Amino acid sequence: MPTELLATCWTHTGNALPVPGRNLSPIDVRARAEAVAAAGFTGIGFTIDDLHAAEAAYGLADVRRICDDLGLVHLEVELLEQWWTSGAQRAESDRKRQALLHAAETLGARQVKIGPDTSLVEPLTDVAHWASELHLLATQAAEFGTRVALEPLPFSNIADFLLAADLVAAADHPAAGLVVDTWHLERGPSTLADLAEVPGEKVFVVELNDAPALQSDDLFHDTIHHRVLCGAGTFDVSGFVTTLQEIGFTGPWGVEIISDAHRGRPLSESLPEVYRTAMALFDARP
Repeated sequence: MPTELLATCWTHTGNALPVPGRNLSPIDVRARAEAVAAAGFTGIGFTIDDLHAAEAAYGLADVRRICDDLGLVHLEVELLEQWWTSGAQRAESDRKRQALLHAAETLGARQVKIGPDTSLVEPLTDVAHWASELHLLATQAAEFGTRVALEPLPFSNIADFLLAADLVAAADHPAAGLVVDTWHLERGPSTLADLAEVPGEKVFVVELNDAPALQSDDLFHDTIHHRVLCGAGTFDVSGFVTTLQEIGFTGPWGVEIISDAHRGRPLSESLPEVYRTAMALFDARP
């Protein structure tokens, strides 16, 4: 089976990053899709901000046609937060939920990525409530022809990959799974041995990247400013890939490079290098 790579949303946004007021890329969606395809990727991710802008410029159906014409057949959208809450936060989250699910349906996206609670670092205890909400969200996603993928984050209440897997198991829905990111594994409490215990069929999304030694005590700051190309840092990215292959993950493999240096380069220069260094992880394998 040939290796296919997906450029996650932050890999091709240019001078944008996941902080309030900086989410929207200054680069047109069509130009970004063309650069992603030209570099060799067969998949692409979009933020909800990307999609709002694209809907105004083209309409989401045209975004899908653009991607289809370019051979970008694996699509994903993000990010839904506060999906477990109530009150005003839940009302706002539900508005975003509907927008993301509608976009996923129109684009034929593989999944909607969802996040944990980044206002807390204590491990999740109310598993039953979260599992119920995740089951509901997965049920809704399936009605739109997609699924949801929860991303454990080391600066959240779901930092442990096994805790995340237990939550997904408790949700008990085929459309509920996990995002597994190299950075979040290496900077969090989990290990490759833990990852090997995660059911392979529940890994919906994989994100490859690398990093030098920790540059900041603020993990969120570190993750959005200091990631590097695969093989250029200290992570065991090769072992990460091997472990995922052993539990049955076959791709597409996402690549998520977020850094000041990456944001400052033209996509025509940065994306081919992102593709080449990620693909090198697989080229030497049998």
